[in-house]
Amino acid sequence: MSTVVSNSAGSVNPDIPVATTIKNGSVYQEIVAGLVNQPYNEIVLSYTGTDLTGVVYKLNSVTVVTLTLGYTSGNLTSVVRS
Repeated sequence: MSTVVSNSAGSVNPDIPVATTIKNGSVYQEIVAGLVNQPYNEIVLSYTGTDLTGVVYKLNSVTVVTLTLGYTSGNLTSVVRS
């Protein structure tokens, strides 16, 4: 089952926590729960060998959230948000 969150203030899905903001006269709903609770429009991934070790979320080229992933014996063991 998929969930749709539209950018119309009249169709807010009450089952999803969202913040409604107005930008340049348009209404947007942004999901506010989870590790990345800021708006972003770019994701930059970094690797060490074949392991994904960093995820940088950016909004208009400005970093808003960084996730650092840690591994033990090739298994993902930690995710740190900064």
